[in-house]
Amino acid sequence: MSSSSAAVEQEQKPSAANTEEIQEEPIVLRTEDLSGDGHCVKEVTKEGLGEECPKPGDEVEVHYTGWLKDSGEVFDSSRKRGTPFKFTIGKGQVIKGWDEGVASMHRLERAIFTFHPDYGYGAMGAGAEIPPNSWLKFDVELLSFKPGKPDKWSMSKQEKVAAAAACKEKGNAAFKAGEYEEALEQYKEGVDYFEQTSSWSGADKEDKDKVLLSCYLNMANTCMKMKDWYSAVDYGKKAVEIDDKSTKAHFRYGAALMEVASYKDAKEQLLIAARAEPQNREIRTTLADCKKRAKEALSEEKAAFGAMFGHSIYSEKADVELPPVHDLSKLPKAWMDIKVGTEEPKRVTFALYSDTVPKTADNFLTLCRGDGGKCKSKPEVDLAYKGSTFHRVIKGFMMQGGDFTNGNGTGGESIYGEKFEDEGFRDHHTKRGLLSMANSGPNTNGSQFFVTFAPAPHLDGKHVVFGEVIDGMDVLDAVENVPTDAQDKPTVDGGVVIVGCGVE
Repeated sequence: MSSSSAAVEQEQKPSAANTEEIQEEPIVLRTEDLSGDGHCVKEVTKEGLGEECPKPGDEVEVHYTGWLKDSGEVFDSSRKRGTPFKFTIGKGQVIKGWDEGVASMHRLERAIFTFHPDYGYGAMGAGAEIPPNSWLKFDVELLSFKPGKPDKWSMSKQEKVAAAAACKEKGNAAFKAGEYEEALEQYKEGVDYFEQTSSWSGADKEDKDKVLLSCYLNMANTCMKMKDWYSAVDYGKKAVEIDDKSTKAHFRYGAALMEVASYKDAKEQLLIAARAEPQNREIRTTLADCKKRAKEALSEEKAAFGAMFGHSIYSEKADVELPPVHDLSKLPKAWMDIKVGTEEPKRVTFALYSDTVPKTADNFLTLCRGDGGKCKSKPEVDLAYKGSTFHRVIKGFMMQGGDFTNGNGTGGESIYGEKFEDEGFRDHHTKRGLLSMANSGPNTNGSQFFVTFAPAPHLDGKHVVFGEVIDGMDVLDAVENVPTDAQDKPTVDGGVVIVGCGVE
């Protein structure tokens, strides 16, 4: 046995009170000084298979137990948890000793590693369990390794298209096997290959859109199978946005809208699909079902509320209860240039629902233009969004802004005075990117607003939806992922600021 292994014999063994899987001292077959100075030593207790060892970039799966060399106190064990640990070699995801030690192993090899603090957690230590400058011991078994996934940012556009297409095929296989959650994850991973590349043109764009459309269509269909109706609506809409001539996109979008009782919108989408493929039995059947459900819903509402208001009045207003269909091309547009931390500002464009809530829409448009004069509550402050911040961000829910008087959610002012009434609740919080009024109760609308990151049906009937994002969803992605404090205020340097705004 080498001198380095002889020195190891004098240390403490793992305490029996802190580990269940080590029953007796293993036999050391051979010892390797990987660092050459005794700072990273491997004692092989079980030989592995094959010639190959993991390479930088490979994803490895291991079981391990870790303890302090001096005391024998076990501080971590994947074996005790019953779940193998995975990481990628050479990516800095683990301590230096792990990166170098596991890279020296063969498949199914088991070894005990001894790490100097420089190969572990150094002078800082790691919490209460690993003191500063601790020598560490790990009993590691390499279960498997395989090539890791390439960094998406370094891939060419065609490599991304190919990788996304491969994910789509994996998703299709999982879908056919009835593994819907796995299928959805594969489709999402495929879509994610296009998130970090903004400029696509020519043949590259055609190839990207073809794969992206297929992924969104499949995601909508998968969510329908999982009865996740609102997500199906979102993915169906994305498919239509990519190719508004795709019959399948209109069909999937319409079928999903029907499931969330948006019958008018659903009928519109299904009619487009039916006109494109009048012989398609599935489309015709779904359209008929949509009409039937809408009629039944109207009958139920009449039965429940007709007597309360009088049948003639209720019949006249019945359609008002259904969400409207907005022609976004004819609606007024407003934009905001939003700066996230120290990044360059990026633009978000909104379509305002002036067709259903004109007073609320005009309030927002005027505050974006900045020509409404001065605040009544603070005459020194312009009645304008420019320069104000998004003071509240909740991942998976919404981003809130528009408080240009106090900047903390307690202020703001409308162009009509401090507050104005709720104009209506026809539109619901059904998707990402909806623009809605923040308030402190009924009829307390001012200047504060929020943009949804996800469906929020619990807000329906309480907050007025008055527009939606039509361009710049990537800005929402950036804002949603900023760090925040306990009050949900962004802590990124410089905050999240509306550096410019206006109307088209």
